[in-house]
Amino acid sequence: MTALPLGFRRAQRWIREHRHLLRNSAVATVMFLGVFFFVQWWDFTVPAFGRAQYQAVFLANGQTYFGRYYERLGAYAKIEDVYYLQQTSSADPNAAPDTKVVRRGRELHGPAPRMLIPKSAVLFVEDLTDASPIAQFMKQDSR
Repeated sequence: MTALPLGFRRAQRWIREHRHLLRNSAVATVMFLGVFFFVQWWDFTVPAFGRAQYQAVFLANGQTYFGRYYERLGAYAKIEDVYYLQQTSSADPNAAPDTKVVRRGRELHGPAPRMLIPKSAVLFVEDLTDASPIAQFMKQDSR
C-alpha cells in the first residue's frame, strides 16, 4: 500500500472539517440558479383585483394604447391584446379625419400581441367600462 502525499491528506482533512460549509454553499448555489431561471421564465405581473377587463394607457408622448394592462415588478409594464387608434385624413381638408381601432400585430413588421412599456412613459391608466365603444369592439374582435 502506498502512502498518500501530505497535500492530499491535508485536503481530505480540510474537506472533513468543512463538510457543512461545502454542503451549504452547494445548496445556496443550486437555490440561486433555480430562482434565477424561475425569474427569467415567469413574468412577475402583479395581480389587480376589481379592475375592468380592458384599460386605456396614456403615454407621455401622446400615444394611447388599449388592452389588458399589467403592473410588473421592475421598470416595465405590460399590455396584452393591444389596440390603438389610427386616423386617416380624407381628400376633403374640411372633413374630420376618419378614426378606426386597429389591433396591434397586423402591421407589416408583425409585432407580438403584447407590449412592454417603460413605467416612466406612462402618464395614467384608466379602466374602460363595458359601455365603451372601444371595449365593445375589442370584445367582439377577440372572439
